[in-house]
Amino acid sequence: MSSDPKRAVAWADAAARHFSEHGPLVGKGWYSPPEALGGSHKGATVGTSPAYSFSACVAEVEVDRETGRVTVAKLTDAHDVGTPVNPMAVEGQCEGAGVMMLSEALLEDVAFDEEGRVRNPTLHDYLLATSCDAPEIDTTLVPSFEPQGPYGAKECGEGSTLPVIGAIANAISDAIGVRVSELPMTPERIRALIHQQEKGREQS
Repeated sequence: MSSDPKRAVAWADAAARHFSEHGPLVGKGWYSPPEALGGSHKGATVGTSPAYSFSACVAEVEVDRETGRVTVAKLTDAHDVGTPVNPMAVEGQCEGAGVMMLSEALLEDVAFDEEGRVRNPTLHDYLLATSCDAPEIDTTLVPSFEPQGPYGAKECGEGSTLPVIGAIANAISDAIGVRVSELPMTPERIRALIHQQEKGREQS
């Protein structure tokens, strides 16, 4: 109690005691978004968030010029997600988004045959990043307060995915000296760009 410091208990101690005696401490709350979001027109659901986050990402990559294989060594990202209600969960969301977009950048590709049928419809054939592909990720949450968001928070799901592919593509382009403009950035495509660059140097 603020009126009697001698009877005060640290929040962490109170939560730990509650957990040991009663289980997890659960809080409840409610939030009503501002009126006039979205609408009845086609595509209106796209605008149902009162505020959008801001993200930035830097990728560090290693490129094998002989094979074209790209290894993402580290992702350093920063996210303005308003007030993070659960910082650990928000960091996990942002880091999961980093691995998901790394997967889209380097591996994921739907292949079709000449009849338009999908050639890789199973997870045995459709490549996805796993924990073995996950790089070191250094995530920073940039605190702010969004007055129209729940408890000052913004979204952190879609927004945290946005800068990752561009960061990886820019890092690869910086490493090999050629702009990459097609996804996924497979070893075959990277090697072809390197070969094209080398051929151009020979001709010049």
